[in-house]
Amino acid sequence: MKRQEKRQDTKFSSAVADRIVALLEEGPLEAAGWVKTMKRLEKELGLDVYSVLLFVLTHLDFSGAKAREHWGRVLDQWNDLNERLQDEVDLRVAVLHYFLRVQRKLKNPAIVELKILRKTQDSALRDELTQLHNFRHFQDQIRTEARRAEREDVTLTLLMIDIDNFKLFNDTRGHLAGNVALRRVAGALKRAVRETDSAARYGGEEFAVLLPHTPKVGGLKVAEKVRLAIEKAGIGREKGPDGKPLTVSIGLATTPGDASSAKELIERADRALYVAKSMGKNCVQPYSDERREHNRLDTVVAGQFSLVDSNSHVLTTLNVSEGGLLFLSEEPPTRGSLAQVQLALPNEKETVEGVLRVMRVRPVQDGYEIGTQIIHMSRHDRRRFNVFLRKIKKGEVIQLLPGRRARRSTPRRKARARTAKTA
Repeated sequence: MKRQEKRQDTKFSSAVADRIVALLEEGPLEAAGWVKTMKRLEKELGLDVYSVLLFVLTHLDFSGAKAREHWGRVLDQWNDLNERLQDEVDLRVAVLHYFLRVQRKLKNPAIVELKILRKTQDSALRDELTQLHNFRHFQDQIRTEARRAEREDVTLTLLMIDIDNFKLFNDTRGHLAGNVALRRVAGALKRAVRETDSAARYGGEEFAVLLPHTPKVGGLKVAEKVRLAIEKAGIGREKGPDGKPLTVSIGLATTPGDASSAKELIERADRALYVAKSMGKNCVQPYSDERREHNRLDTVVAGQFSLVDSNSHVLTTLNVSEGGLLFLSEEPPTRGSLAQVQLALPNEKETVEGVLRVMRVRPVQDGYEIGTQIIHMSRHDRRRFNVFLRKIKKGEVIQLLPGRRARRSTPRRKARARTAKTA
């Protein structure tokens, strides 16, 4: 039963159908070229590529194994026709002749121009208002991409995006203004992601973006770029200078770290989106199942941080914990923004890298005091960072506290500790 469901998923996968239609439009003309191309696709996507090819050309439904069997006979028929006829016969004629005269499975076949087929397919798979892919296309593609990520042992990141306070916007501005806003948000979203990424309207004011071959750190960068692009677009500010622009909250999850299936990936990204909403909106939140209290330890670590599409800036920590950093910087980031940080730990050759969310910014005499929350670190860097914190607690590293002499922490004279909640 599971094998049958898997076949149906791939058969009607719009992503696979798109590739088949593109091949029919611009692919090989001779039989040898098609043999080579289909073998490559079979290795990449499985036997169901033959099902999709025959379904697109004839609308006949075969299993993968049966479709490959028919494909072999179509090739024999194709070669036979080319030997008997003076003109070269293309794939469409060979398939039509095989199912009309040999198998007799087609009674009254209709000829359809591929451009019309492509247009009809696009209209069925695109959202009419935003011109992004629709929910049906998204469901097909996430299943296909999740299976491919598992098969090739690569990462896949999903962004779930929701427009903040859109119901209030719709109620006060009207549905026409709401539709215009949705189109503008979709346009900003599409411009902010790569061509290889897939953006879809998930439903209502919610959108989804699939990022193939993208780890969590890369997904966080894309998500922050999307958030900033929509905020800077000033959508909804047209009614006057006091009008606040529309913003979005974004949750994301990644395979294989956060989920093992397409269904789990959607659930985890959606849960992260809920957390982003609860944290004040207009922010990015990766999925995490950790919720704990951490001790803040006064210590100085040199490093640098960089915002999305920004230069690097020097930082000096005031205190650190497993959940966040408090540091000084000459440059003030925006509250809620994400920053990628590199920390040079004492006696360590490699830096520790992570992604932080800026929680507060306070002007001080030498610049700005910035409170942040660690929202992502690789397992390797997280382990090294935690070892560093344990050494501070045990008095095994020298702490350089701002405005004081360097001193060694001891069990009797521990650094001042405070607790902080992290999500």
